[in-house]
Amino acid sequence: MPRSAKTKMRISITIIPMVNVMLEKMSKRTGASKSALVENALKDYLEKQLETDAKTLAKLRFDDLPTDDEWQTIQSETDL
Repeated sequence: MPRSAKTKMRISITIIPMVNVMLEKMSKRTGASKSALVENALKDYLEKQLETDAKTLAKLRFDDLPTDDEWQTIQSETDL
């Protein structure tokens, strides 16, 4: 989703020269700024990480939860 220039923040990063050269070549080839290339790469990485995390969470099993009777006891104790 595109964002206006007003919602963007300027940051400073340090990268190795080889990565900078690669960014410059990609920028010339695609017409996208180096900032846009880095932003899109980071966005893609974060989306993949979110998907991976969601899959991991979906596999969790909660075998240590109290039974219904135990919940009743716990709730009764907290009502006091």
